Amino acid sequence: MKYLVLLGCLAVFHAASGLECYSCDTETCKNDMKEWGKNKCGGSADTTLEPACQKIVFKDKDGKEVVNRKCATVPKTGEAPCPTTPQGATDVKCPVCKTDLCNTAASVQYSFAAAATVFFAFLFM
Repeated sequence: MKYLVLLGCLAVFHAASGLECYSCDTETCKNDMKEWGKNKCGGSADTTLEPACQKIVFKDKDGKEVVNRKCATVPKTGEAPCPTTPQGATDVKCPVCKTDLCNTAASVQYSFAAAATVFFAFLFM
């Protein structure tokens, strides 16, 4: 039981430390992931919104793929709207995620603290 409390506290402290997201535009997003910037996302005074990481991908009017990664502020419930893209943009995709540095390639991300809590809960049942 002590381990569950400890892991729960770690998960809470981790969540309170602020979300960190990759930040890059089309040119720098082409570089090695190690060269991408990292930003701490700020919160919002609006309690219906929360910080998230976002990857925006679209094709410009010439058919060239454009990729941007950044912090975003999204609704806590429902879908996050895509930001405004340049006129003529097509195939717009803008997934959001809410774990640190999760706006890389399309993949499933999970919280280690949450996974460990579930594991130990089953272990000690």
